[in-house]
Amino acid sequence: MSLSKFRLQVLAILSDNLKQTPPQLVSSTIIAAQMNLSLSELRKVLKSLEGIGEIETDPELRYNLITQKGLQLLGEQNVTLRT
Repeated sequence: MSLSKFRLQVLAILSDNLKQTPPQLVSSTIIAAQMNLSLSELRKVLKSLEGIGEIETDPELRYNLITQKGLQLLGEQNVTLRT
């Protein structure tokens, strides 16, 4: 799968988290499990997303949340959420 598809998957997972009251930070372990990726593979995707401002994450890339920019991109792509 391409990096752009992985990026959209991560954004979809983080967007789905916004449905919770209140939304919580999403653990990288949970994201990796949902995507069936190793943490090292996921960290590359997270670094890319953070670098372009689509997510915010802590310095160790352990907890993540989507930004307005990420939500905008996701809306533009019309991605259906996988649950």
